[in-house]
Amino acid sequence: MASKKTPTWVWVVLGVVGFLVVVCVVLVGGAVYMFRQHVQTEPASAQTVEEEFQRARTRFAGRQPLVEVRKTEKEDRQIVVHKPPETAERRTDLQSIQVLAYDPREGRVVRAEVPVWLARMMMSNRDSGQRRVTINGNNIEFDSGDLTFEDVERNGPGLIVDVGDGRGSQVLVWAE
Repeated sequence: MASKKTPTWVWVVLGVVGFLVVVCVVLVGGAVYMFRQHVQTEPASAQTVEEEFQRARTRFAGRQPLVEVRKTEKEDRQIVVHKPPETAERRTDLQSIQVLAYDPREGRVVRAEVPVWLARMMMSNRDSGQRRVTINGNNIEFDSGDLTFEDVERNGPGLIVDVGDGRGSQVLVWAE
């Protein structure tokens, strides 16, 4: 009686599937690890957060944010993008995009550090110029036009967005 031998192709398929499972687990684990390293959320008082926002704004005193949110006469919000001139030198030495956000309803502050390579990749994968920003549950739609990461580099280290909603929520984004 001959013993049945498992065909080689079965072992090859099982090896490839096993390898792909390991790769997926490593990628997901790496993404979770990276997210946990770069995003911090903690409870904070309004006074403490206001001091932190002021310290961050002081670093860029006298410089206009790249993206400005203005109130109109109708109490709507208008997004204005101040693109640097195309002739401005690009600052390729930027290290990260910093985000500081506060929601008074939850009493939590969020600090995020987005590596430049990831921010560049996120901004290069745009399907259209239409963007929606949600601040404290309110959606603001705006046409970002042809704002690119190169514009952020031309703007150099400085404020990208500084916005509040009048009810205490604030978001501050800057490049460094």
